[in-house]
Amino acid sequence: MHSIPKSPGVYVLVFYLPRKTAITFDRKGAQHKFLPGWYLYVGSACGPGGLDRRLARHKRQHADGKRMHWNVDYFREHALLCEIWYSENADSNVEHQWAKALIELPTASVPVAKFGANDCREKCPSHFFHAPDRPSTAVFRKALATRICSTEVFVEFIKEPRRTKKVASGLQRECFDGRRFLEVRRRVAAESKSPLCEWFSLAMHCPARQLAEQIATQTKTTFPKLKRAIQFANAVETLIENCGHSVMPALFDPVRPQSRGAILFLSRTSDVRQRHRINGVIEGRFRSIAPQPDDMVFDTVKFGEVLSRLARARGSLEKLQHRVDVTCDRRLLAESKCLSRLSRLAATRLKNCVNDRVDVSSAVPGHLGKEAVISILKSSNVQGRTIGMARLALRLIVKNLWDFEEMTHRGLLPTDNELQAVECEVERIQRAARNIEQKAEIQNDLLRKESHVTAA
Repeated sequence: MHSIPKSPGVYVLVFYLPRKTAITFDRKGAQHKFLPGWYLYVGSACGPGGLDRRLARHKRQHADGKRMHWNVDYFREHALLCEIWYSENADSNVEHQWAKALIELPTASVPVAKFGANDCREKCPSHFFHAPDRPSTAVFRKALATRICSTEVFVEFIKEPRRTKKVASGLQRECFDGRRFLEVRRRVAAESKSPLCEWFSLAMHCPARQLAEQIATQTKTTFPKLKRAIQFANAVETLIENCGHSVMPALFDPVRPQSRGAILFLSRTSDVRQRHRINGVIEGRFRSIAPQPDDMVFDTVKFGEVLSRLARARGSLEKLQHRVDVTCDRRLLAESKCLSRLSRLAATRLKNCVNDRVDVSSAVPGHLGKEAVISILKSSNVQGRTIGMARLALRLIVKNLWDFEEMTHRGLLPTDNELQAVECEVERIQRAARNIEQKAEIQNDLLRKESHVTAA
């Protein structure tokens, strides 16, 4: 278990340098100055003993009897080796693909040209890179995927630097704690004979639970705290997978960091909304990645969300029915009637779409389009809790209609039970909306008559 394979492969050494350091290389006395931060060296192991022998050598230092040979050996004397990323692969070209993926990491730079790449036939600028912030394997895997370099990357954690505990935020430390478990689980699951699905549950007696408890004991923490960290790390990796390299700087900006709740919430939304919020923060359009009601972008992960929105909309309309009876504001009555009518029309249209009665490409008519509805929802002519219920109902129902075409393209279609549930909810929404329209009309007539009597 957990052993480095003896087969050929490619690897990345992840170092931490705590302070600015001048390092002398080889007997010629060539010297370079290095800024504090994280350094990544990519190499390959194709000789006898493969990855196991090569990485065992990199773990040792000169004081352990290691013969100084490569430039990275001299750098190793001054920096702390924290992690090793590796993959079994006999293809010599993979090392160059990894080097090109590393330079694409956020804020990565080349501290010394051609370091580790003097004999590189692919003209890599270097095989050695600097990053001010701790590099993420999730970001690295995303960069590899864009290069269609489908190799499984594993991680071995060597030693943690003390200084990073002071400079890293609480959320960054929590993310790292969760990431440690995810990476160890990846290695163990690959070596295990147990079905892969058993490694994704932290329930009692599951192998993943036993592994988590072992790691919690080793790191001197509690299982509930580690479980919370795993949940958070999973959320961050989901955002990286869907949004790319720019996620980490956006989430952990030291000047304007995002909250834990916002990160968890956004990770549960659609990939379209995730990119919308992340890019908005990067471009300065939003202060927070937290989803907002005005985000009228595709945001459906599974069809069950349609039922949830319809149920919430129906609840708002049913509450609105009782408020209309006691309302004496004629403008509020007129607005409630208009919004209820639009809600009813949107629900009817959705029902027809679900039952394949209309063409998906023309599912949204003009009066229910985004521009028309958003202008109504943002209107400030009438305000208050009562009208807020009507606007919420319309927003929830019409959101399903706007998302329906993309849902169809993604295959997010209802089961027979969900189809029946949609029809039931739509009927209840139609009934509640008609009642509101009728009550608003009756109440408006009463108020009009009272005003005539008062005037007389």
